[in-house]
Amino acid sequence: MDDRATLGRKGEKLALRFLRRKGCKVVTRNYRCAGGELDLVVLDDEVVVFVEVKTRTGRTHADPEDAVNLPKRQRMIRAARFFLHQTDSFARPFRFDIVAITREDDGELTIEHFVDAFEPTD
Repeated sequence: MDDRATLGRKGEKLALRFLRRKGCKVVTRNYRCAGGELDLVVLDDEVVVFVEVKTRTGRTHADPEDAVNLPKRQRMIRAARFFLHQTDSFARPFRFDIVAITREDDGELTIEHFVDAFEPTD
């Protein structure tokens, strides 16, 4: 397994712990469907939250959240629609969050949570 995949898996675990500490309940991880993939689906009270986790080493090229570009957002929106349909949850409020994790040069991890990062109309 390459280092990027390992870093990504570690990032998802960190994001999961971070969101649990904030009171979120995990619904599923790595949801895949014909529309795309969702890293995490959690409940924040009654709100269904579709979470994209981006993990990077350093900020030399860009911040991790910058990788959630328009095509990525569109794939997340399609996957979220599949999920809402599959679980008969269209009546529930939902949002899209990004958890950006950066391993700084000194080895320290920085976690940033972008709540309601984009609208499903993107």
